[in-house]
Amino acid sequence: MITVSGIWTKRADEAQRALERHFWNDSIRMYNIETPCPDGACNTIFHYWWMAHAADVLVDGYVRTADPLYAERLEQLYEGVLRRNNGEWPNELYDDMEWMALAWLRAYEATGLEKYKQAALTLWEDIQTGWNEVQGGGIAWHKEQLGYKNTPANAPAIILAARLYRAFGNPADLEWARKIYAWQKNALVDPSTGFVWDGMNRTGDGAIDKDWKFTYCQGVFIGAAVELFRVTGDSAYLEDSKRTFQAMRVELADSAEGILPDEGGGDAGLFKGILIRYVTEAIQVWPEAAEAAGWLTRNADRLWEQGKNADGALFGTDWKSRRTSDAIVQLSSQLSGVMLLECAAVLESAGQAGGSDGRHSAANWDKRADLLQEAMYRNYANPDSGIMDQWFPREHAAAGENFYYWWQAHVLDVLVDAYKRTGKPMYADRMEAFSRSLYKYNGHTFTHNYYDDMEWTALALLRAHQATGSEWYKEQALTLWEDIKTAWNDHCGGGMAWKKDQLDYKNTPANAPAAILAARLYLLERNEEDLSWAKRIYEWNKSRLVDPSTGFVWDGMNRLGDGEIDYDWKFTYCQGVFLGAGVELYRCTGNKSYLEDAKRTADACMLELCDPKTLLLPDEGIDDTGLFKGILIRYLLVLLEEAPEEDAVRRMVQCNAETLWEKGMLEDAGICGPAWDTLPTLPVQLSVQLSGMMLTEAAAVLSK
Repeated sequence: MITVSGIWTKRADEAQRALERHFWNDSIRMYNIETPCPDGACNTIFHYWWMAHAADVLVDGYVRTADPLYAERLEQLYEGVLRRNNGEWPNELYDDMEWMALAWLRAYEATGLEKYKQAALTLWEDIQTGWNEVQGGGIAWHKEQLGYKNTPANAPAIILAARLYRAFGNPADLEWARKIYAWQKNALVDPSTGFVWDGMNRTGDGAIDKDWKFTYCQGVFIGAAVELFRVTGDSAYLEDSKRTFQAMRVELADSAEGILPDEGGGDAGLFKGILIRYVTEAIQVWPEAAEAAGWLTRNADRLWEQGKNADGALFGTDWKSRRTSDAIVQLSSQLSGVMLLECAAVLESAGQAGGSDGRHSAANWDKRADLLQEAMYRNYANPDSGIMDQWFPREHAAAGENFYYWWQAHVLDVLVDAYKRTGKPMYADRMEAFSRSLYKYNGHTFTHNYYDDMEWTALALLRAHQATGSEWYKEQALTLWEDIKTAWNDHCGGGMAWKKDQLDYKNTPANAPAAILAARLYLLERNEEDLSWAKRIYEWNKSRLVDPSTGFVWDGMNRLGDGEIDYDWKFTYCQGVFLGAGVELYRCTGNKSYLEDAKRTADACMLELCDPKTLLLPDEGIDDTGLFKGILIRYLLVLLEEAPEEDAVRRMVQCNAETLWEKGMLEDAGICGPAWDTLPTLPVQLSVQLSGMMLTEAAAVLSK
């Protein structure tokens, strides 16, 4: 399967660009400590340890994207910090040196540059001098205050020692990690809860600062436990990490959503990002991590929805409060925000992001889907005909315009979606009233000149029967099926014709939905003839209209009577119905080759039709083409029911849904356009609106 970028990757990219644009100062080869900072005037203090975390987020970006620009900026930052620190790496603060060593060790592992390794090892030699027996051991915080011991000077040293052991195999480093951890846990971790205190003996009285409750202390102890678990396999360390995480949730996160607190500016601006970084490491090793992943994603959601500046990805210290565009943003809080988004992207790439109470939540998507259902009735329902108008506002309909019968079939389909999602009798009532009105409007029949139109209608009626148990729907679907079967003829070697007065034109829209219908009828009735029909139609479609080298599905052949395939007609819905047919035949037969065909076509569709950066499906226009994307989405959801491991497909659907609701929806009117990243302009056709409804209903299903 292909790998594609998801919503959190895009947001991490945006946050990294904001960091670069607003903070990088090329004249000093470092980041300004706040923005705005005209001519670098804000840089009155050298925040050594902030620059360590800046290096860390550059490594994050490089590891995620392999973009050489991150590697180049990392080298420049290396030079700038070294120059500003008088040409050497050590300084007077042991915790500062630990952050820096951790960053350069990660940089070495990401790039292979020897100078980064040497910087980390040089710092580690100096850090070891911080150990002394005051307070029974531990590494001091400051070279001129050797009796003051705290978590920020000890837990990161454990992480560093364990990672050095893992990287280079020196047993002495593992012994250091164990020794420091034992002291840290004994001296600065609450034995009854696992909550981590900040420090002890700060004022020379031996007292523990139990009222200094900081997120990053929890984070680095979790990280220390995780790293020791990785190098020893001792599950006791893993249990320590889980216990501290739960204590942090109780003590520091809000009880309603688990959102982390505003801890203030300056150094404290970095604290939450550090916690997030090491919880992400833990999620990757905890056997049961869904709750923690959901918690992290909720924080990321809240930051993105409420905590970034209105004019870009700039972040203050409160992840629930947006700053004004002219407010000063410190580098420390910006780095925390970038760390959160990079970590969300890590979880997303591993298929672990989720559980959000924000835009990804089931309740939120249900609300959106309900809004669009009501908007359809408000904007399109015609009280005289009982079916839907083709335009909103209806005054834009041209006199005598074509009646697009098949659009109405998809109206029934989205009503079934709503009924299955909610179980509300209102939707069952609407389904019946609408279906009988369409039957009457079409001359007291569902049969039609277009075979594909009848197939869409039969599929919707069959779903309505399965959702409600009403035999009338089933009877009408079976009547249509008998008519549909007359489409098969020997022109072009077989296949179902597109319409009754053009029997030699064969296309995917008249064949793949017929295969789906036949397969579903077989599953319902167990009539072997239906399964035979499904297989025969599918094999014709695959042999004539599917690219054997890629799995991409062509639209049709012999449209002009010349036997030619329309290779340049590249439509989303052709991919959707063919892969849907493959899934249904897999359900009927258990033959995995059908499912593999479906996966292959999904890949080909994303490669050929999705924007490679945003995953956005194309604007295919109005009229019939307005429905195409929604049909693709419907059958991608069917694929995910049988192949839930297809994360690329899931992310594509979610990204399109997010984009529609962020950029392409007039929420007050409940109206969308053919381009899901652009606000619509009136009038809007029913076909286009239905595609947005299908996408939103799919997102509601995936959110659960």
